[in-house]
Amino acid sequence: SPDKAEAILSLGGDGTMMRAAHYAVLHNIPLIGVNLGRIGYLTELDRKDIALISRLISEDFEYDERMALDVSCSGGESFFAFNDAVIRAASTHMVSVSVECDGSAVNAYRGDGLIFSTPTGSTAYSMSAGGSVIDPGLKCICLTPICPQALTARPLVFSPERRLDAEVSGSDCILTVDGETGVRLKDGSVVSVSRSERTVKLIKLRNEEFFGVLRKKLAY
Repeated sequence: SPDKAEAILSLGGDGTMMRAAHYAVLHNIPLIGVNLGRIGYLTELDRKDIALISRLISEDFEYDERMALDVSCSGGESFFAFNDAVIRAASTHMVSVSVECDGSAVNAYRGDGLIFSTPTGSTAYSMSAGGSVIDPGLKCICLTPICPQALTARPLVFSPERRLDAEVSGSDCILTVDGETGVRLKDGSVVSVSRSERTVKLIKLRNEEFFGVLRKKLAY
């Protein structure tokens, strides 16, 4: 029962970890992951470290709270994003998306889409698309264009207090949240992104620093 659980143990890769994070937030339970997949960037432990799980019993660990995003559509749907929210083309055609920050115009983008990521998600799809790697200890919202047509379209980093609104023009798009939820966006649809009041509480059993993990997991 979630009401009696003191922690959630995720066994798998990063996809499993993200699904577990949504459940953990829903029930306000801390989370720890053991990598049984390929990279396991989000997980705390690898197979060889499984013996460290015993430290949960003795409460010999720390918490690492990660920022998340609230994502809503003009159609009424709302979502929680641990990693990212992606607006992408539903076909091979380019899409046009205009972004406002707190009501002021930021830019109009043409390309394959946009990625709105948390600092945790900055090392996922956003990084592959040329976005900045953000220390997860920071609080911010990262905006990364996907294959933009304009040479001047570059990744942007916003204060966590900002609200970003992205309006789709023309071709159909799809909104994907944490690689799982897909929502069709029509011409004129608006996706709003802001910092969530909810956080993902990760259990830390090792003292490995962020950049050490970055080198070990992603330098392959």
